[in-house]
Amino acid sequence: MGKSDEILGRVSHLRDGDSSREIYDDWSDSYDDHLIAEFGYISPAVAARELAAAVAWRDRAIIDFGCGTGLVGEALRQQGFATVDGIDIAEGMLEQAREKGVYRNLVCADLTLEIAVADGIFEAGVCIGSMGAGHVGARHVPGLLRPIRPGGLFVIVMNGKYYDSGGFDRAFAKIEADGLWQIRKLEEFNYMTRLERPGWLLVAEKR
Repeated sequence: MGKSDEILGRVSHLRDGDSSREIYDDWSDSYDDHLIAEFGYISPAVAARELAAAVAWRDRAIIDFGCGTGLVGEALRQQGFATVDGIDIAEGMLEQAREKGVYRNLVCADLTLEIAVADGIFEAGVCIGSMGAGHVGARHVPGLLRPIRPGGLFVIVMNGKYYDSGGFDRAFAKIEADGLWQIRKLEEFNYMTRLERPGWLLVAEKR
């Protein structure tokens, strides 16, 4: 088993309450090569295209929750978005993101706790690959809406395994029922071209 398979296995076997920080720090120097070259990871490109198709602006601020090494920031930049802030739990991942030069600000923080970001200061938020066991739980999703202004968009891509087992299907529906967002799109897709990895894409408008 190669390093990429071993680390992917560790991530896949995280349980609720586990921390992913050590895994991602260990993975940070080879993360991009593994995900893109070996697994054909397309979530960042898919999310960036969805946001670009949904809004006319390119100059307003976006927050990237769980930004990792900056793959999403790069994809957003390719779509013309110039002002992106990133938050991640692993400093090793943030070091890689800094080298890409696509973020305005980068902050090391745990997204399962309240983050020190003002209310309603971002036009959109993205959270790509950071929801599930050992990551952001379903109960934490409403808190991530706080920094996004009313009318702003939230784009989420997550592993299909946790969508049902982690209660995200119910949580997303309840957030809409509570009037916190309106779901514009919710669909399944395979987010790795070289592996079978069913996932969910959600695009919602904050209320």
